[in-house]
Amino acid sequence: MKKLTRLLCAALALCVLLPLSPRLAQAAYPDRPVTIIIPFGPGGAVDIAARILAEYFQTKHNITLNIVCKGGGAGAPAMLDVAKARPDGYTFGFPALTTFSTTPQVKKTGYSLKDFQGVAQITNMWLSLAVNADSPIKDFKGLIEAAKANPGKVNYATHGALSSQRLFMSGILKAFPGVDLPHVAYTSGHDVSTALLGRHITSGFGVTTNQKPYVLSGDFRIIGVASPQRLPEFPDAPTFAEQLGPEYTFPSPHGLVAPKRVPHDRVIVMQDLLKAALADPDVQAKFAKAGLSTDFMPADQFQQEMEKVWNTVGVLLKENNLN
Repeated sequence: MKKLTRLLCAALALCVLLPLSPRLAQAAYPDRPVTIIIPFGPGGAVDIAARILAEYFQTKHNITLNIVCKGGGAGAPAMLDVAKARPDGYTFGFPALTTFSTTPQVKKTGYSLKDFQGVAQITNMWLSLAVNADSPIKDFKGLIEAAKANPGKVNYATHGALSSQRLFMSGILKAFPGVDLPHVAYTSGHDVSTALLGRHITSGFGVTTNQKPYVLSGDFRIIGVASPQRLPEFPDAPTFAEQLGPEYTFPSPHGLVAPKRVPHDRVIVMQDLLKAALADPDVQAKFAKAGLSTDFMPADQFQQEMEKVWNTVGVLLKENNLN
């Protein structure tokens, strides 16, 4: 009788544990390092933003973010890696939406918008054009006049052949037919700033985040910002809008994207983690110190923004004969 009782108790215990075992075996996501692929070289604004977030994730949640900077190829090699990554929520891309939308509409990349889904917008950066502080060029008009006087010898550089900055500048130069202002392509905003500092280029077109340290040190002067109004941190930097017209504004949204087939619940987990990170006072302070803004946008809205930018870029490419 005692033996039978022991067998019944064991069977009952097994029945209780079996339904729980799958849940006990299933670890919370993410339970291992997450890779963030950046389609720019190291040291730029996106790299800075990613590393601030990585520090927060590690400190607050014990989640490791592996930041991988893969510049070159107008962002295509990096974003192809994201598109082809296992759709398990452990690989994301952190692109600038304009460059992300430009490259696949100009050349074969092996991916398109349909291969990705939005996770969250992280920051919106403003394009800025700078020259050396001792340059005789004081504003955008001065750059155009210098280019007219020295055809082919005055140039501007950006972080890639299909960068947001080049797309914006191509639109501007349509208003100045006949002006020869060659473009020089690098792989990151940091490289552009280094080239300008070394006087290898006439002007560097980046974002305010990358150029801020050089402005503060007295090495650079910003001669054009693509924001609607002058930025509080650069009150002496004129906007393109005030120099050329109100239509010359160009925001540059940046955010996390995932392979299309990543489960929705994992996208939402990452979205919520980023929302909390960008609301954290310490993260906000570090972003501000780097010249970055925290501009969270949830997955569904960011997906709409991705589609909007993709369509807008398609129109601009046709208008500027870049496709």
